[in-house]
Amino acid sequence: METDRYNLLEENWIPVLYNNGTVDRVGIKKALSEAGKIRQIAASNPMDRVAIIRFLLAVLQWCKGNPPADANTISGDSFPADWFKKLDENKDCFNMLGNGKRFYQQKTSKKEWAITSLLQEIPSGNNFWHLRHSTDRKDGLCFACCAMGLLRLPIFSVTSLPDLKTGINGTPPIYVIPWGRSLLNTLQANWAPCGQLGVPAWVQADIRPTMDENVPPLTGLTILSRRVWLHDPIEQSGVCISCGVRETSLILSCEYQSSGELRNDHWNDPHVIYSNDTPRKASRASDLSAAKKFRMDRPWPYLLSNMLEAGKMGTGISPISLFVVGFATDKAKNIDVWERNIAVPSSGISLDTAKSMILQWQQEGNLLDKRIPRPDTGTTAIIGSIRPEVEGKVSAKAGELLTGGDGAWEEAAREYRPMMEAISKSLSPGFTSESVQRRNHIANLLPDMRRKTEPAKKPSRKKGGEK
Repeated sequence: METDRYNLLEENWIPVLYNNGTVDRVGIKKALSEAGKIRQIAASNPMDRVAIIRFLLAVLQWCKGNPPADANTISGDSFPADWFKKLDENKDCFNMLGNGKRFYQQKTSKKEWAITSLLQEIPSGNNFWHLRHSTDRKDGLCFACCAMGLLRLPIFSVTSLPDLKTGINGTPPIYVIPWGRSLLNTLQANWAPCGQLGVPAWVQADIRPTMDENVPPLTGLTILSRRVWLHDPIEQSGVCISCGVRETSLILSCEYQSSGELRNDHWNDPHVIYSNDTPRKASRASDLSAAKKFRMDRPWPYLLSNMLEAGKMGTGISPISLFVVGFATDKAKNIDVWERNIAVPSSGISLDTAKSMILQWQQEGNLLDKRIPRPDTGTTAIIGSIRPEVEGKVSAKAGELLTGGDGAWEEAAREYRPMMEAISKSLSPGFTSESVQRRNHIANLLPDMRRKTEPAKKPSRKKGGEK
């Protein structure tokens, strides 16, 4: 390994799971040349899986442009090798170290930061340690983890003091990635034709579109929210604080500063769900730590409805699922990241019916506490405390609900039964006949997911007719 350059085209840094069950690390060229043999990106953190897929998609578009007419019928286990000659011709764009051109980096004049600033889940500065202990400038990152930290910059950056700004998407939104049976299928499902492609950040790291300028795909997918320059590695054996692999060289620090204001309402991110409001809004993950508010999984019905309306079921080859990642944040705080896999139905979806049932599910959930005999302020709080568990289970089966008909929704409603039985004993603990009756009533309360039908209108009488 040439530690003075570490070229990402050839070095093994992308974690992958092959179809035969083998786990390995590969470079960019091998990931694309064996895309059909690779089941999926094997990074444990969903932020890295999103970042790597978007990056490889940008590389594919940069090398080949718009998908050819037969792109979905590629035979064999890879894209044609001659599609990627551009990589060899621009090999220096992918050097992560060295004195020349560097991947996703710009020299700055700012003071040094701990290298752990690249990865949100590792505490740095005066952040709480919780279960991950690290010490700035003593614990370092291996070269592979530094590369993945750089890939996160366009999509998972938050506002922070003293002058750090968000990326082009503003506060990190929920990302929805069509997911295939292999890396090849996943890239095909996300590869959509477009007009002007633009310039990626590995070619021009300092590109900055103005706020009123249309942003082409390659620029929007790769534009850097931070100006970073990795310091030289320390030549001593140590364990990477992120992946735990023992390496002979680790990077402990870097130069790190904001790239300025990048948010742009003219940028249409292919993996973001936007509202039809004016101004439009992107779907974002809720702050799960907000006090006195029920947050967990509550927005999923609206997100699913918006995904259907926006046609987020893949372009090109049909995906088998949607990989959904939400990054919860409160300005400078990195609170949580969650993931969901939503199966894409093989049969057609009735958009109107699906949206109607999703809305009914939400309305029925909101009415549960009001259907309890003699409700009070505590009743609403108790119902709110059980909904995260139920909504979590139901949202994991969202794909089945889209085509499962009334039976699937009624089965989803039954997920409430164990929880309602438990809280009925708390809300009505007595042994009187009235208490037992109330307890049984509460235990049997479920969302009514029978399809609603409009009552038939009575024919109007004609004036002057028989009375």
